[in-house]
Order: sequence, then C-alpha cells, then structure tokens
Amino acid sequence: MTAQKRTAFIVLAAAVLLLVAGAALHIAINTDFGRVTVDRLTVLDGEGKEVSLLVYKPDTATAETPAPAVITNHGGGNSIEAQGSYNVELARRGYVVVSWDASNSGLSEKSMDPTHGGEAAYSFTASLPFVDSSNMAASGHSMGGIYTFMIAQNHPENIKIVIPVGMNPGMNDTVSPFLTNYACIIGSTDESNLVRSDGDILNMAHNEQYHDFFGLAEDEVLEVDRVYGSFEDGTGRAFYMPDSSHSASMINGGLIALYLDLVQDNVPAPNPIGSTDQIWGWRDFGSILEFFGLILFFFGMALWLLSTDYFASLHLKALPEVGFKAGSPAWLVCLVLLMLIPVVLFIPSSTLAMKITVPAFMGLDATANGFALWSLITGLVLLVFFLVFHFAFGAKRGGNARTYGLATAETDGFHVSYVLKSLLFALLVTGSTYIVYIFLFYLTREDMRVWLAVIRPIPMFRIRYLLAYLLIQLPFFLAGGLAARSINMNNGERTGGLRMFRSVLLSALVGMAGLIVMFLVYWITFKTTGVVLFPNDRGYIFAGAIYSMLPSFLVGNCINCYITNKTNSVYAGVLCAVLWATWIMVGGNAIA
Repeated sequence: MTAQKRTAFIVLAAAVLLLVAGAALHIAINTDFGRVTVDRLTVLDGEGKEVSLLVYKPDTATAETPAPAVITNHGGGNSIEAQGSYNVELARRGYVVVSWDASNSGLSEKSMDPTHGGEAAYSFTASLPFVDSSNMAASGHSMGGIYTFMIAQNHPENIKIVIPVGMNPGMNDTVSPFLTNYACIIGSTDESNLVRSDGDILNMAHNEQYHDFFGLAEDEVLEVDRVYGSFEDGTGRAFYMPDSSHSASMINGGLIALYLDLVQDNVPAPNPIGSTDQIWGWRDFGSILEFFGLILFFFGMALWLLSTDYFASLHLKALPEVGFKAGSPAWLVCLVLLMLIPVVLFIPSSTLAMKITVPAFMGLDATANGFALWSLITGLVLLVFFLVFHFAFGAKRGGNARTYGLATAETDGFHVSYVLKSLLFALLVTGSTYIVYIFLFYLTREDMRVWLAVIRPIPMFRIRYLLAYLLIQLPFFLAGGLAARSINMNNGERTGGLRMFRSVLLSALVGMAGLIVMFLVYWITFKTTGVVLFPNDRGYIFAGAIYSMLPSFLVGNCINCYITNKTNSVYAGVLCAVLWATWIMVGGNAIA
C-alpha cells in the first residue's frame, strides 16, 4: 500500500469516527436519550402540495394519555431544524411537537397556501390519537410567526397561546377579534426590527391596530413584560424584549427560557422541567462533529481516488513559481487585494438580488441569489486581476497555460479526456460524500446545522436549479485560483506536508478572511452600539448571513486549493469545489 493510500484510509477512518460520534450525540439529544421518537413525514396541503413535517413524540404521549402539542415554524429562508432548540426542549418536557418546512423551504414544495403549510401541519397534529387537540400552542420565528399566528386565528378553540418570536409587530398580528393568548418575543437588539423602527422596536408596536389588539388608548405607551388581559381567561396579551438579536433567537438560552416558561404556564407540561435546564446545545455540538466528519470524508475520498491507478494520470508535475516571492512588497500587495476584492464587492453585489429581477433559472430565494450574484461578480473581477497580473508581470516570469495549471498534460496540446476524467473524479468524490450525508440525514432525521451554517439534501424539485447555480459559481473558483497564482498559492511543490497546509490556509485567507472580518465588525458594532450596518436593501441580512456561507465558499476554496495542489491542474479542484458549493447553495436555501 502506498503512503498516499495509507493516509487516505487514515483520513477516512477519522471522518467515520467523527460522523458516528456526531450522529450518536445528535440522535441522543434529539430523542432525549430514547424517551422521544422523532419522525420525518410528508402531508399534503389544501393545494395538493407536499409539506415536510418533523414530529417529536414523547413516550408518555399515548392514546390513553394524550399529550398537549406545540406547532412550530422557522423563519424565512430557513428550515425545520432552525427550530431545533425549541423542539428538543419542548419534547423533553412531554409535549408532542410538530414542526414544518414552510412552502418553498426545506423539503416542502412551493404552494399558494396562505399559511405556507401551517393548516396542513395543524390538521395533522390535531388528528394524532396521542395528542390532546384541545390543548395546543403555536409559535414561529420571524416569518414563521406570521404563519403560526394565522393558525391560532383559525383555531382559537384549541390553541391556547401563540408565541411569535422576532416577528415584526403589526404585520398580520393585529387581526380582531383574536380569541387566544398572544405573547410576542422580540430581542432588544433584533436587527430586523431595529431597521424597520428607526432604532426603537416599540415604535412598531405604537400604531392604531396594535393598540386595539392590546386594548390600549391611543396615547398609551405599551409596557414591556406586562400582561394585558388574562392568560387564565384566554385574553392575555404580552410583549417581551429579552437581550437577543433576530438571528440569535434560535440559540439564545435566555430567550428560549422565557419561551419555555410561556408555553408551560399556558399549556402545562406533562414533564415539567425548569426553563433554564436546556440540553439542545449538545445537539449542536454533535452537528459540529458531523460537519467536520463530512468535510474530512470529502478530502479523504479525493486522496484515495487520486491514489488509484485510474486517476493517477490526473497527477501532473509540480508547477514552477511565477508569482511574486513570498513576503515581498508586491506579494503582500497582491495578498491584500485578493482579500479585499470579495469584501468590497460583497454588499453591492449581494444586495443586487433585492434591486433587480433575476432570471427565472435563478429559482432560489433572495439570500441565495445575493450570494450567487456576489460570487459571479467577484469571479469576473478576479479574472481581470489575473489578466492584469499575467500581462504586466506573469508572462515575464514564465507564466503560461502550463504554469497556471490550465494544461491537461505535461506535453503540448489540450486533451478533452483529461478534463472529462477530472469531471468524473469530481462527481465521484462529491457524489460519495453526498451519499454519506443522505445516510446520516435519514439516520438523524435532520440536516446538519450549527446556527446559520447548514448542509441540507437536495429535493427532486430543486434538481433543475443545479446547472444554473453551478455555472454562476464556476468563475469564482476558477478565477480565484488563477488570481492566486500571483502569490504562488498553487505553484511550486505543495502536494503534502507543511507546504500543503500553508497553501490551503492561504486559500482560506484569500477567499473568506476579509468577509469573516466584515461579519465580526458587523456584529461587534451592532452589539456594542446598537447601530445596524448596511440597513438598505436588506444588506444587514446578507452581512449577518456571511457565517452561513462558510460551509459553501470557505470549504469550497480549501477543496479547490487542496486538489489543485495534488494534481497541479485546475480542473479537478475547480470542479470538486463548484459541485460542493452548488450542493450547499441549492440544498440550503429556500426557493423564491
């Protein structure tokens, strides 16, 4: 066995260990160590479209002892798993929990149903023999708060309280008469609401409709944390503002504790547990292990395939260095420019998705399309950077198709067979990783998620979008690799060891370091001063969602660099990276 093949098996073994450990912890927390059964089901809404459900059934919920139920829904562009912290904690307290993917999101089909699958989720829940259908609650985050409010409006006889979290007050939550309890939770630093309220969230609640909803006089100021009416009589109204941002509402322990208290006070829990006793964070830790295991599996499969006789021909000789010497002034200038280009272009490019009508083939939501437009524009600018480098400096240093990794052999000529073999290699590596992921998905019943970063399966009705987003992202990875020749990221002997590590680290710095700094500046500024940067065209949404790009673009850059170094050619690396990134983008975002 060759050294490379041994290394590949070691990497794959480590990946399997991480995947098994992560999945075991994920399942243990989700099922409350075997006391809760978790099933993923599909029902049809009133339009005949599929609605994906996740059902948590505690062992104590039976036909003889039916349990109260809570229906939950995620925010815009998200999926069921975004409500995982709420769902896990509710289920371990004895509630049956039914969470659904809103239409166009997750695994649910696009539908004209105004409740976005909410009525289908309610009907299913109420029909379960182990559910006390007269004793239910509903809650949703952001847009999900609107849909669950609609359910409560339609079924006040059964839903005892509705709890919108982070939902903009006064959107459709001012319907009268409203015959059940209502408790709105909006974090005091909720960026989505701050942008819409001139810096004071209560401004949104001070309008005629919302005052009528709370029974306030026109000039009366809404008091936070005060219960208007009576929760006991079903006439309660309350507005809470814990210390949390909009996107952190899914992982803020204090907000979740407040939420659990409201549910348990209005719909008594079969298994009461203090609201601060929370274990959902361990599920997220399990997902972290799964994340790293899956990425390690990708690299291990690539290394193993390259060690086989068939794909050995993808290895070409090491490329001579044509860029500037590491550490030289010109090298540092190029490094800084390569780090700045993605950052400078990010907000102007990503917010284009809010300003223009994208083509029909870009069928995902505005966030995904913002990322796609940014990657395309950045790729084109990086291509210009590369061309300037080549004609001004690179050509004089021996820069040509071979030294830039564009050749398909160590002799002259272009060989289509090499590119096709590179494509087959990329399909096998990405496809085998996807199969492993799907196995874990059906084992855990959930996607891999750590806050906003997520890896999801691609449902059949999204397959048609794959080619479009692959082609849109292709220039980013191709031009990025070519532009990085100016700093010799992929030139010289870098097939292993410390040289490989430095090269991959450099690819991470060039691709995402600047954006991560932008993300940190955005959040630090927001948390310390209350100022929401990039308030126009939902720029704050894109800035806050940079974290969600890490599985796609950061990992994609590292994949591209690693395989390019192994083969000394751009084709296998770029194709692997763009296939990976397209999977993450198409699977991970809602349809427009």
